[in-house]
Amino acid sequence: MYTTIAIAYRLSTVSVTVSALEAAGFKVFCPWINTMTLLPHYSLAFGGVPIAVPAKTAAEASEFLKAVHSGNISPLETEGCEADTLPAPLEKKRLRDKAANILGYVLFSVSAPWPELALSGEKASP
Repeated sequence: MYTTIAIAYRLSTVSVTVSALEAAGFKVFCPWINTMTLLPHYSLAFGGVPIAVPAKTAAEASEFLKAVHSGNISPLETEGCEADTLPAPLEKKRLRDKAANILGYVLFSVSAPWPELALSGEKASP
């Protein structure tokens, strides 16, 4: 039995997320990946691509993805190799940002873009 731990809305995000999970030793199943490859412009209408792992490793895989997504996993250090600095952790949307998004949608029918990856337990919409 597989459990969905994330939903991705871009093919590149699906590929990178699946690669990161597989590199960490998790088995991954993405049921809509072929549809996303053929019809990428319908990804939001289809609800994105669910990224699932076996139920027994779902909690561990979910924590791994949250750590990667927040930037809490540092790259491997090697001698003589300078790594790029890690990006700043994502900030939570403030009430002002949400109000600006609603106002922009009401006035111009345009809202903020959705996040590329919705982890389990998070709202997908901005």
